[in-house]
Amino acid sequence: MEIKTPKVFISYSWTSVDYKDRIRHYAERLRANHVDVLLDIWDLAAGQDKNAYMEKMVTDPSVTHVLAFIDRRYTEKANARKDGVGTESQIISQRLYSSVDQSKFIPIFCEKDESGKLSAPTFFESRIGYDFSTPAAENDNWEPLLRFLFGKPEYTKPALGPLPAFLDEKNAPVALPTNDSFNKFKENALKQIQ
Repeated sequence: MEIKTPKVFISYSWTSVDYKDRIRHYAERLRANHVDVLLDIWDLAAGQDKNAYMEKMVTDPSVTHVLAFIDRRYTEKANARKDGVGTESQIISQRLYSSVDQSKFIPIFCEKDESGKLSAPTFFESRIGYDFSTPAAENDNWEPLLRFLFGKPEYTKPALGPLPAFLDEKNAPVALPTNDSFNKFKENALKQIQ
């Protein structure tokens, strides 16, 4: 069985040099786990239009997922529709609300606000994502993120079993008024034996 390599675009805010390094760390870790990562510091060259690049990454059908690494600065820029994150946010929010497949856009929550709530722009507030706000949270959520990207969840819904025989009209037992009394008697007798 062949497993398809996920191709992800990382959306983030250039909050600081340290944060940019943190995002590069995530990208390198994803690549080390067989995920093809598109990241501006690797893929956007001088002379290219950054807005066209961002729009292409978000709308490109070969990109299986857009991972939005969200900190407070990302949230501020996204809500204000400011700078590169603002441009991406306009594209992402429009796609989220108009697309049937909303699972292409995955929030990765990298920071909590003063009240301890995960920082998120308005259009991601109700979305299920992954908590990377601490190193421990990142480690706890790394495997679930990879499972999601590869379409290999830890838990899968089991197949439906057959219809119980007693619900099938042609196999249904005859319903007598004494059935309930007999079943209660049988239940009590079995309890006493045990």
